[in-house]
Amino acid sequence: MSLLAQLKKDSLLARKAADGVRATLLSTLIAEAEMVGKNAGNRESTDDEVQQTIRKFLKNNQEAVAVIKDADRLAVLAQESAILTAYLPPMADEVEVKAFIAESVAGLADRSPKQMGVVMGALKAKFGSGFDARQANAWVKEALGG
Repeated sequence: MSLLAQLKKDSLLARKAADGVRATLLSTLIAEAEMVGKNAGNRESTDDEVQQTIRKFLKNNQEAVAVIKDADRLAVLAQESAILTAYLPPMADEVEVKAFIAESVAGLADRSPKQMGVVMGALKAKFGSGFDARQANAWVKEALGG
């Protein structure tokens, strides 16, 4: 079952259970996630695209937490973040990512910063969107002597 299909199923269950926070959050998330695929050629969104949308929602929640003072709203944001996080694969930890980078760099004939794309591509192939790309970018630069 695709992630989008799972979200739709869970949204229906949340509405039936009168879980207002979950139902509202999931229907908003589904609408936004579906737009990604529609805008990219009128197709269904991939699991990766849906995960990116979920991460965007989480980021927005984290930014809102920093400025909102109302305790009730903060509780809802925490509940929403927990719901969203449950749909994401676990993130690869630092040790795992660094070990893979070291292994990838060791297998390269040319270990110059020009190989950045090759190593980042290998990371993406191995971990999908389940790693911190910005942090990995810095580690790859360091490993390539850049």
